[in-house]
Order: sequence, then C-alpha cells, then structure tokens
Amino acid sequence: MSRVDLKNDSIGKLFFYFSFPAVAGMMVSAFYVIVDGIFVGRGIGSNALAAINIAYPITNFLVGLSLMFGVGGATMISIAKGKNQVNEINKIFSHILFLTFTAYLVALITIVLFEKNVISFLGGNDILYNDVRAYLIPSAWFNIFFMLSMGLNAVVRNDNAPKHAMFSMIIGAVVNIGLDALFILVFKWGIWGAATATGLSQLCSFIFLWLHFYSDSSSIKFEKKLHFSISIIGRIIVNGFPSFIIEFAIAVVTLLFNIVLMKMTGEIGVAAFSIVAYIFYIFRMLFNGLSQGIQPIVSFNYGANRMDRLKKIFLLGHKTSIITATVIIITINIFNRKIVSIFTDGNEELINLASTGLICYTIGLVFLAINFINISYLQSMEKALVSNLLSFGRSFFFVVVGILIYPKIFGIYGVWLTPPLADFTIFAITLIGYFLKNKNSIKEKHYI
Repeated sequence: MSRVDLKNDSIGKLFFYFSFPAVAGMMVSAFYVIVDGIFVGRGIGSNALAAINIAYPITNFLVGLSLMFGVGGATMISIAKGKNQVNEINKIFSHILFLTFTAYLVALITIVLFEKNVISFLGGNDILYNDVRAYLIPSAWFNIFFMLSMGLNAVVRNDNAPKHAMFSMIIGAVVNIGLDALFILVFKWGIWGAATATGLSQLCSFIFLWLHFYSDSSSIKFEKKLHFSISIIGRIIVNGFPSFIIEFAIAVVTLLFNIVLMKMTGEIGVAAFSIVAYIFYIFRMLFNGLSQGIQPIVSFNYGANRMDRLKKIFLLGHKTSIITATVIIITINIFNRKIVSIFTDGNEELINLASTGLICYTIGLVFLAINFINISYLQSMEKALVSNLLSFGRSFFFVVVGILIYPKIFGIYGVWLTPPLADFTIFAITLIGYFLKNKNSIKEKHYI
C-alpha cells in the first residue's frame, strides 16, 4: 500500500517524502491567497483589502477548529497505526467529521442570525460595512468546504498519501485563480465574487480529498453508525489544540490589529496590515508545511517506540527551518518595496506603511520556525500540555499582551514588532526549560 516504511526507511527519505508534498501544497495554497489579494487590491481597491481583513477572522477561527479536529485526529490515527490498533482508526475518522460539521453549523447559524452584531464586533465601520458583509455572508455558506479540505488534508497525509493531499491544494489554487479572474475582472462582481471564487475552489479541494477514501489505497473508511466516544473527542481536541490556537490567535490578533490600526492610521493602516498579512501567510504556510511533514514520522515512530529515530527527525526539521527562515529574512530586507507594490496600483503611502510593517513583522522568523517545529514535535507524541502552552504563548498570550503595550511605547512600530517579540519570548522560555530539564537529569544520574 505504501512506498515508504515509516519504521525502517532513512529519516532523510521520510522527511522529503512527507515534507515536500506538505510544503508544496501549503505554498500553492499560500500562492492563491496572494493572487486573491492582488486581484482584490488592484481590481477592487484598498477598502476591499481592508474589508476582507476585517471579515477574515471568522474563517481563521473555523479553519483553526478544523485543523484541531484534523491534525488532532490524524495524530491519533498514526499512533494507532504504529501500535497496530486497526479498529480505532475508522472510529477516530468518523469523530473528526462529526466535530467538523457540528462546529460549522453553530458558526453558520450565529452569522446568519446576528449578522450586524458580528460585523460590528469584527470592527467594521460605516465605510466598510457593505464590503465586509459582501465577503462574510457567502464565505459563511462555503466555510464547510474550507474546514473539510483543511482537516481532511491532515488525515489523507497520515494515510500515507501526502501527494494526494498536495494535489488537493493545487486544484483549489488553480480553480480559485481562474474564478478570481472571471468573477472580479470579467463579471465585475467585486468582493462578493472574490468570496464566491474562494468558496468554490475549496469545494473542489474537498471533493478531490474525499475521493481518496473510496480508493483501494486508503486504509481509512467512514463509519455510518457513529459510536459516540467522549474519550476520543477529548483526545482529538487536546492533541489538536496547538493547531487550533495558532489559527484562533491569528483571528484574535487580526481583530486587535485592525482595531488598533484603525484608531492610529484609519483605513490605510488596515489595508497595509492586510498586505503584510497576505505576504506573511506564505511564510507561515511554509513552516506549517515543514512542521506537518515531520508529524506522521514522529507519531508513527513514537507509537512503535523507536525513540532513536525521533531525535534525528527533530534535528533535521530544525536545520531545514532555520536555514529557510534566514534566507527569507534576507530576501525581505532587500525586496520589501517591490513585493508590497504588487498589491497596489502605486499608492505610495500604502507602500511605505506596508514595507515598514513587513520588515518588522518578519524579523523574528527564525524563532517562529523553531517554535513551529518544537510544537509539532511535541504534539505528534501527544505531549499535549507542553505543546499547548507553547502554542498558546507564542500565538495568543504574548501577542495580546504585546499589542496592548508596545504601540503605546513604540507607536506604529510597536504594532509590527508584537508577533516577532512573542516568538522570541517563547523561544527563550523553551530554551531555558530545555537546559533546566537537562541539568536536573544530569544531577539525578550523578546522584544515582
């Protein structure tokens, strides 16, 4: 069934086998998000960019839930495979689907019934209200396919089909770019067209992913009769929580940044942040792909009790991530204005603001890369407490604290520097914890 042996093949081969499709798929996904931003910025305008940035935290939140269910369940599936617990696999898969549909229905009902309250909560003012609504409402109906395509991607990858997971993202990207051009440039459907194009592209990704479970190569099948298990649901949520908190934090951070920037600079600041967020999404997806690439290897070998192989994948993941992050930082510092200019038709104020923001926002990318690998490594072994604390700290706690403090001290620079400072703080805490743990271990051995 599989072309790789997770227990015996070289770590380098396995890392490439799982990481390359994961990274490629994430990069394609990031690319079409970027193209989407270019179509919106050039084809509709800066207010449309700001409106999407205001509406998008809802999608971030739902994607976070789907990743929690998908990655948390997929981790359990790989560990069950390593322990040869075949009967558990289909049960876990069925619970992933149940949780995803339940979360979607609750969100959809909330948005439909309390539309004005939701937009107001997100920070939409009178100028942007109609544009925010034009993106939020069609997205609300299509979000189930976004959630399923993100959650099932992790499951398919753990079913030894990383290329199938990659191609699902490629299909979504191609469809989205084509429909963006058609709906925005040809039909002139504006921001509603952008939301619809994204929704239909995710529908195509979901269909392609779902076909995998009907193929002979799949070892995972859907159980029509769900034997409801609180234990399985609990493990899925606990194991997947780091993946959720990353996306949830992005939703909260985007909301807070929009509010702060709206007060400090008005719509132009929110539009600048939207451009920075579009570009940074590429880097986040890149390191997300690398971290997801090590997950099936770590989970399986942990389940098979092959601890010698865990250290090798841990070190290889770090080396690859650090080198990649360093190259990106150098590139951004050289070409930041040219990159930002792609999203606008020559608005110098917007270019200057977004360029400065991009340099500051990416300055801590090395620490982000290290944190992503650390969190994924711990999450893959069901080390839920530590991975959840690290994820919560870097994605949420230190960012929220920072956005409330740094802008008052450093002005607009304080806004841009908040995320990298949060990543550095978590890196420092992790490093201190690692040395303290090793020091205690040495003392215990010496005592014995």
